[in-house]
Amino acid sequence: MISSSKKDYIIEYRPTCIRVVRVSSYTSPIAIESIEEIPLGNDVRVIAAAVRKLAGVKVNGYLSGACVVYPERRVIRQITIDAPKGTEADFVFKTLGESFSDVPVELSVHCLSPATGEEIDPSNYNNKEVIVCGVPNVDIVNLQNQMLEHGIYPNRIELGTIGTIGSLQDALIQEGSEAPSLFLEIEKTFSNTVIVGPKGIEMSRRIETGSEDIAFALKGELNLKDENAAYKLLSSRDFDFSSISRKILRRLMRELQSSIGFYEVQTGQSVSWIHCSNRVTSMDWLEGSVGSLLNLNPFSLDLSEWLKANDIKGADDSLIERLDISWLGQLASLCNFKKEEVAA
Repeated sequence: MISSSKKDYIIEYRPTCIRVVRVSSYTSPIAIESIEEIPLGNDVRVIAAAVRKLAGVKVNGYLSGACVVYPERRVIRQITIDAPKGTEADFVFKTLGESFSDVPVELSVHCLSPATGEEIDPSNYNNKEVIVCGVPNVDIVNLQNQMLEHGIYPNRIELGTIGTIGSLQDALIQEGSEAPSLFLEIEKTFSNTVIVGPKGIEMSRRIETGSEDIAFALKGELNLKDENAAYKLLSSRDFDFSSISRKILRRLMRELQSSIGFYEVQTGQSVSWIHCSNRVTSMDWLEGSVGSLLNLNPFSLDLSEWLKANDIKGADDSLIERLDISWLGQLASLCNFKKEEVAA
């Protein structure tokens, strides 16, 4: 049975833990009532027991909530639709198939407005630029099965990448910044690069290099015995990467410089900020290193003020103090970023 609790939950799946935020409501005004992190390294039965204890349900019950996920094979890409009227959907799938060799045939795809993030029908959309996002159907099924095994019943599933982008845009608007920010999302075998400004997504690109490549470069640079040792060192908060960051990030930097350079030449706008997100392994040094190499400042955000502007508060101050910018993708589920789009 599903939890009979009247409380609402936002659940985020991360590589090492499940983050659970209990809120008074999904609609404003919202109070954050509790924050919990459940480790994922344990047996599935241990995880499920911890989830059910948190939700206050019986041994066969489920914690019901909105789930924020980051499937490894997710697709986030900006494309220009160039197709005869009525064939826009076919064009989207054809473009994806030509762009990514690993995109499955059965793919759940949604088209979003780059300006507002709202879902649109490409056949009735005034602008040609759209954001295509989706997940292979089999991956969605696997995610749902995993959640049920963990004692979680998802009443909706959201891509955390999209939520983070919306949060960054909203924060730029609140800060009154006209300069766009680079959002760099690093996964094991690829990276999502998005230039987002107060008017929405300016550019989106997938780079075929990720933490696996950084670990391999570190292994060679320091003559480490294997990639596991490299990954462990990448997560260290004590090791100083300043002297070798340029070398181990060479492949990533080449792609980032190319993307930013193209954008700045095409638009005349300069990218000023950077926000990095990496879930495969903790690399706290990465944002500073990439920002220094690209001459970009780390994206700064007064999270307490941002939450207040979105009509979200903590049941007590200590709860808000436990949050940082890494929670943006999850907290976005509580926000209404409704914006009007100007027709091209």
